[in-house]
Amino acid sequence: MKTSFSKLVIIGVYVWKGVNFWYFFTFSEVVAQGSPDRPNIVLILADDLGWSDLGCYGSPYYETPNIDRLAAQGLRFTDAYSSAPVCAPTRAALMTGKSPGQLRLTAVFDRDFEEMPLLPPDWTKQLPVEEVTLAERLKEIGYTTAIMGKWHLGKTEEFWPENQGFDRNVGAWESGRPASYFPPYENPKILNELPGEYLTDRIAREAIGFIQDNRDRPFFLYLPFYSPHLPLEAPEETIAYFREKEPYREQNNPTYAAMVARLDRAVGRVLKTLDSLELADKTLVVFTSDNGGVLSLSETHVTDNHPLRAEKFLLYEGGIRVPLIVRWPGVVPEQTKTSQLAITHDLVPTLLSAVGSPLFDSRIEGMDLLSVFKWGEAAKFNRVLTWHYPHYMPRQEMKPSSAVRVGDMKLIHWHESHKLELYDLAKDIGESQNLAEQLPGLAKSLYSYLDDWRMRRGVQMPVPNPSFVEK
Repeated sequence: MKTSFSKLVIIGVYVWKGVNFWYFFTFSEVVAQGSPDRPNIVLILADDLGWSDLGCYGSPYYETPNIDRLAAQGLRFTDAYSSAPVCAPTRAALMTGKSPGQLRLTAVFDRDFEEMPLLPPDWTKQLPVEEVTLAERLKEIGYTTAIMGKWHLGKTEEFWPENQGFDRNVGAWESGRPASYFPPYENPKILNELPGEYLTDRIAREAIGFIQDNRDRPFFLYLPFYSPHLPLEAPEETIAYFREKEPYREQNNPTYAAMVARLDRAVGRVLKTLDSLELADKTLVVFTSDNGGVLSLSETHVTDNHPLRAEKFLLYEGGIRVPLIVRWPGVVPEQTKTSQLAITHDLVPTLLSAVGSPLFDSRIEGMDLLSVFKWGEAAKFNRVLTWHYPHYMPRQEMKPSSAVRVGDMKLIHWHESHKLELYDLAKDIGESQNLAEQLPGLAKSLYSYLDDWRMRRGVQMPVPNPSFVEK
């Protein structure tokens, strides 16, 4: 049976202190006349994979033929972002549709704040069970749900996936990184380890088994791979291949390249299973990353986010711009791309709309992008994106900050110095020319909007540290 749709589109403009902020909402009232028409959902989340780390996003060094093919079969976003420059806040946003600032789940850890001019807020250390997750919402309408991979949203079992809407869990617990990609994994959610098995392959194998077991019913498979997060480990034969390959700029770490390649192979195996079971046409596949790439570690160089500036932990483009690819045969046109601004917490309202269960909740900050999935650039609309990261991180330049993007203009506010940086991303994607002094009126307006958003959403700010003594 078919699912019938009726739509109400509202377009408006919010004029605020001299700056027009356009907004566009698509409300899809969907009447599901038969649950078999609802698509399966496979949501793949890479860990620390940078925007420039895929062939379809321009890398000639990393080899990702399966993900590139996925992009060719659907829609590729050029201006998609993670909800935060680190993993746990983005993962919480992905599950709830709320921004990390609103959730007050804004970090993974804090530096030794006794040595810092500002004290971090008392941020939430886990995803509260009171929050309604995407898995819970899908389960309510008849989906079988599973997570294979990384959770990192609570130290104790009460906050783990089994209590957040997932029927099956392999590998998802408190840890944000594996002890090793080879056994022993030291992971209580992975049993019966096989000697020599590679963790990324194991997650793919478990995912394939879940798909096979649930081929005749609607399922939601959340695949947050640990890779290519630390530790840098991969099968030796794959590393050896990249040792012989010509590097591209600073993309020259053969182990990291091997991890990306094995991630791609795992994604390919899952997609091949959908094909072999004749489920590809019935399945909406989304691929993205939780934050930007890591440029270097204390012991080694990792990757290059060129042409983007900086890396994970920072609100420059290299820390938050990520790949986003969508495939849904018969609904999402093939070989298309869009510059529509998108952010991780858009996926909750968008996926619920796609399955005929649109979400009308003013507490949800994500926006429904289903119209963009269907019509790509033709459905592009103007919107405002905001980020909030009130924490210090490992390196000296990683300080508390917030950011806002409107159109091509992006403003960063540094909490400690109150410095403003303004960039025109259409002309300067590398954020090399700060325009705040040249365009003080625009910088002030964007900052005022950002400050207003922080107050409206109850976002926590760092405060002066009375114990700090400048050296």
